[in-house]
Amino acid sequence: MNRQSFAFRGLGILAAAAALTAAGCSTDKNGTPEPSPAAGSAPPATTAAPAAATSINATSPDSTVNAAAHPDGCAVSELRLTLGQTQGAAGSTELPLVFTNVGGRTCVLDGFPGVSYVQGGPDGAQVGAAATRSGESDGAVSLAPNGTATAMVRAVNVENYPADTCAPTDVAGLRVYPPNDTGSIFVPYPTKGCSGTAEGLNQLSVQTVSA
Repeated sequence: MNRQSFAFRGLGILAAAAALTAAGCSTDKNGTPEPSPAAGSAPPATTAAPAAATSINATSPDSTVNAAAHPDGCAVSELRLTLGQTQGAAGSTELPLVFTNVGGRTCVLDGFPGVSYVQGGPDGAQVGAAATRSGESDGAVSLAPNGTATAMVRAVNVENYPADTCAPTDVAGLRVYPPNDTGSIFVPYPTKGCSGTAEGLNQLSVQTVSA
């Protein structure tokens, strides 16, 4: 073999080696060689992106009950409120609050009405503490048109309390909130109430609505 043939063969070997080197390596963006995966090996595992959070709107049992309780409840506009025959008791008076359904549908009353003394009239200022609740609920009462239901109120003779604690004040009547309603009805009942709110001045108590 002459010297020229030997030189050509050497150049061919160098070119083949360079091609093999290029096939076995890759280059990152910075020009740094990175080894390629061996033939037949699995590709490197990738880290999956976290799944998007799922928002779950949960409704508490209490809020569900309050929102759905008695959708057929009696509205203030469907009720007429009067005082029944009052009865005297030891140091107090029993006042029957009589609710009459004056609407055109059957509606429901369930629970305790809110009751307080007021001055002047329907929009008068409240006098003293509101009525406390007495006894347990009798359950829902369905009122057909012209039907009635009653809640008993016990009004204490406020003169039984010390004057300096009670601070007796003239009142025009009662402001009454039907059960589960934010609207009120005024019932005339001129008397005296305690404008004081000290502990123990339980001038009014109310029982649940019953048929």
